[in-house]
Amino acid sequence: MKKFVFSMEKILDLREYEEKQAQIELGKAIADAEKIRQQLNFVAIEKAKMLSMDISGTSINERLVHENYLVRLDRQKEVLLEELAAAELIVEEKRAVFAEALKKRKVLSNLKEKQLQQYKKEKQLEEDNIVDDIVTSRFKSK
Repeated sequence: MKKFVFSMEKILDLREYEEKQAQIELGKAIADAEKIRQQLNFVAIEKAKMLSMDISGTSINERLVHENYLVRLDRQKEVLLEELAAAELIVEEKRAVFAEALKKRKVLSNLKEKQLQQYKKEKQLEEDNIVDDIVTSRFKSK
């Protein structure tokens, strides 16, 4: 009996490649979103530090600098929140692409597995027939 050959092996290889690429893109998108979250966390920590700072004995210029820095942190927070929302949309798009690639690859993998099982059954049946023929021929020759 011939060796098992899956007729759609090249397509399966292509689907596996597409799945890996989609997984890589999803990872990059998640990393970008996480980077923005870390920046937001840094801004929150900075703002907490600034709000807990005692500025009662400082000059008016230092108070203005302090206030301007707080305003800048608020603006930066708003910008980062907008970027995070956009990044989350991209993550969801990449996740959908990855899920679709995974689904396409699994369909072919399942088909290959079924064909391999069928091949093994046929091979076993053929081997059983050969053994039966050998036993029968030996029995008849005696």
